Amino acid sequence: MEPEQRRRDAVRAARDRDLVNLWSLTVAHHTLHSSQGSRHTLRTYRNGLRFWLLFTERHAVGLLRPKADQGSLFARELEAGLLVLERKRKTRVDAKLATSRATPASGPRPLSTSSVNVYLAGARALYRALRWADATDADPFRDVKVKADQVARWDKRFPYPQPAIEALLQTGDARHRVTVLLGAHAGLRASEMVKLKWSDVELEASRLQVLGKGNKRRWVSLSASLKRALLERRTESADLLVVGGTPEAARLRLRRVCLQTNVPFLSLHALRHSAGTRLVKSGRSLQDVARHLGHASVATAEIYAKWADEGLKNELENW
Repeated sequence: MEPEQRRRDAVRAARDRDLVNLWSLTVAHHTLHSSQGSRHTLRTYRNGLRFWLLFTERHAVGLLRPKADQGSLFARELEAGLLVLERKRKTRVDAKLATSRATPASGPRPLSTSSVNVYLAGARALYRALRWADATDADPFRDVKVKADQVARWDKRFPYPQPAIEALLQTGDARHRVTVLLGAHAGLRASEMVKLKWSDVELEASRLQVLGKGNKRRWVSLSASLKRALLERRTESADLLVVGGTPEAARLRLRRVCLQTNVPFLSLHALRHSAGTRLVKSGRSLQDVARHLGHASVATAEIYAKWADEGLKNELENW
């Protein structure tokens, strides 16, 4: 597309608060100047753009000429949960025609710092795209700071304990068992699980090749039980996916089995936390854990040490 046409389309989309075309512009810029990103990242960015459009509509903010403090006001409303609540209310209004009475609305629930940051990232991505299209020179989020998280990350997310992993492996088909072990033993992320092909699996060498974040590849060693589960599900076609589907579908399957086995559902990602925690408990170094899980920094693996460290608790119990 010619630059002038792109500018006109961007100005028109901003004027009309056209989510579809604003998102198309954002994706085009993101793809050209960054990486495509995971589907989850792009979906979260799109939600951030939705919340920004809702905010600008509520406060009569011109998309191309927002005032200097409106980016910070947007962050404050995100933190308070006001925009999430407003979006739910609008959804109820849209659905009211199909029901006899409206569902009572609950109050706003504050968002976590990480959620606010990813939604802000989506809004920031929009303005990078608008500046790229020469539709504006505005940068309303340049000086925005999000409130510090008051809860340590290891106190918000937890791994599945080993008895829960064993219970999950007793129910479901071979696909389910492979999914659980790819998370709880190989430490794969949801996106890595569903993209894994049989051509990436080397059963004789007890390893598999994983396409991770930033399209970086790494080799992951197989546990004995994961190797057996893969042999059970093995196919002759190297191009076929080992698990396949989408991360969302994998999460739903795990949630269903959790209900069947009375295991509290934490998340699909919590299987990965279980892998890291078990490795630390077994005495492996944080460098080993980071390498196995594909962390870019050893510091990221420190959370598993926090979950695995029961030494202080055990010491105090003997006082």
